[in-house]
Amino acid sequence: MVKKILLLFFAVLSVGALSAQSSVKGTSVNGLTGLMTTPTARIGWEKSDIGLDFGYSYLGNEGDTTHIPRLTLSLFEKFEAAAAVALGDTDDMEFMLAGKFQFYNSGGSSMAAGLDYSSYDWDTNNDNNDPLTLLRPFLVATYSGNFFDAPAVTSMTIGWNLDEGDGFEFETFNYSMGFEMALFPKTFKNFVYWMSDFSNYGFSRAMGGATGLNVNRGIFNTGLRIDPVKNSKYKFVIDVVGTDLLDANRGFMLDATFGLAL
Repeated sequence: MVKKILLLFFAVLSVGALSAQSSVKGTSVNGLTGLMTTPTARIGWEKSDIGLDFGYSYLGNEGDTTHIPRLTLSLFEKFEAAAAVALGDTDDMEFMLAGKFQFYNSGGSSMAAGLDYSSYDWDTNNDNNDPLTLLRPFLVATYSGNFFDAPAVTSMTIGWNLDEGDGFEFETFNYSMGFEMALFPKTFKNFVYWMSDFSNYGFSRAMGGATGLNVNRGIFNTGLRIDPVKNSKYKFVIDVVGTDLLDANRGFMLDATFGLAL
């Protein structure tokens, strides 16, 4: 199974891009440029040496809510670093750091390597609880093309969960795949996109809509990404997403990202 996924991952770059359309450059929940859970191999600012993005996500499911403010820094058109804090209803808190380096970008194809780090405190009011920490190294490939004459961007990620035990130990193999496609581009003029991603991991162990480390089923998220600002120095992206829709514990996410080139 893992071998087949690896072959599919590297086959992504062999697909000839029909056009060099770029993604909308919205951010994923942990702050990296990408979809809901799946990062892309693109950098938030690839035409400016320094770019800064501010984001916020509101996630809800079964009466529980999670608030996630985040900050993303893009450097030298190749590197991206992000920090985010997930705040739950019961004083739970998860601190997330992430980074990626784009080492290949040609035409409509890109590749990047990255690392996610999270530290989860089950109860911030209980000093006796030790935080749970997790590392996720990953590789991601992205290519652009046309799907039925509509600009589309597809990304595939492979990686690993390294759970803290006696040192960091291999826990599970991660994979995800997502796409972002202009919705009726002649009507909406590339302002509205349909995006989806499917993964065997969530952004968090236990907080908000698409959650947890579930190796027994996949997590499917889908929704709209709205890009009303077409300006090379600024970005403003709005996401309206249904999360974990294959599970009874499905939810929703409202998300906004504002960015500027410095």
